[in-house]
Amino acid sequence: MPEVELDELESDFDVQDAELGDGEVEEARNVIAAGKDSADRLMAASRELESIVYGVVQDETNSLAGTELDIADAKSFLSVHKLYKARRSVRRAEKALGVLEEDVLYLRRSIAMLHRLLIEKQVTEGEVENILIRLRTATGAAEIGEVGTAASEVEFLVDDLIGGNTSTLNPFLFRHFWLGVDTRWPAGGDSGVLLVRIINDGPIPMPVMRLSPPVPDGWTADPSSVDLPIISPGGNVPLRFNITAARRYGADEIPLSRKLAISTSYEMRSGEIIITIRAQNRSMEPLSDIVLSPWLPPGYTTDKVPFLARLTPDEVALIRMPLRIDMGNGGNL
Repeated sequence: MPEVELDELESDFDVQDAELGDGEVEEARNVIAAGKDSADRLMAASRELESIVYGVVQDETNSLAGTELDIADAKSFLSVHKLYKARRSVRRAEKALGVLEEDVLYLRRSIAMLHRLLIEKQVTEGEVENILIRLRTATGAAEIGEVGTAASEVEFLVDDLIGGNTSTLNPFLFRHFWLGVDTRWPAGGDSGVLLVRIINDGPIPMPVMRLSPPVPDGWTADPSSVDLPIISPGGNVPLRFNITAARRYGADEIPLSRKLAISTSYEMRSGEIIITIRAQNRSMEPLSDIVLSPWLPPGYTTDKVPFLARLTPDEVALIRMPLRIDMGNGGNL
């Protein structure tokens, strides 16, 4: 649900008090209050489900109950020197833990996408009760350890809310595609060329959307944005931008961008993003203490960025880093 500045809306109604009757003003304020109440209820239900995810490994009645029995069996078999049966019990426990870990990550990712969707999409009052009921269903499943079932319920809820129309939603959250970013810096001058390529490797066409070039804060790009056409599955769109750094460099200065060649790619998988960074030292001397801060798509964040202690001439470093959905005031994926 889009964030609404309630105070600004209320002030707008205050300005019009002279033109509206007391009953109309009161009705308008009630509508605003009802919308805020619905948003609070939705977020509270989603956060309750998120808190259950954190506690799912601490409840004796959850999915770990079977794992604890397997461990107990293993201890029993070891005490009587039945090593084969003990090993089999341990392997069952390891498999159960692996499944539970995947289910928990799957559920948290689904919750994160739901949070972002409620922020970006206008949810009608008629949809609120349905969302709350389905969140309670997912919560009930998570409470008894059925984390995979809860994750599927939330994912189906997200799909229903989208309704097959993602043209107005953040494509980095709800689409499958690949984005490549590279730069070229001609000798001399403070400007360079940013090369961007988008490949639709998903099963359905990507809708029309507007893209601003991924450049650092303070840098300028020409054009400042481009309108992308519909991209069919397997299709790709190459883009070119002229970019200028945030400041001018002196004649005796060599900007890091000319010493360090960096190419970045983003793999988008419906809310899951993996960044691959290729950094190569193009200078004739070693580079040290390099912090790589890649551009982050809107709606995403990361807890840490890559650090290279040393990069010798012509040496290439390859780094893969996952991003997590920024849930605002909610939990984190």
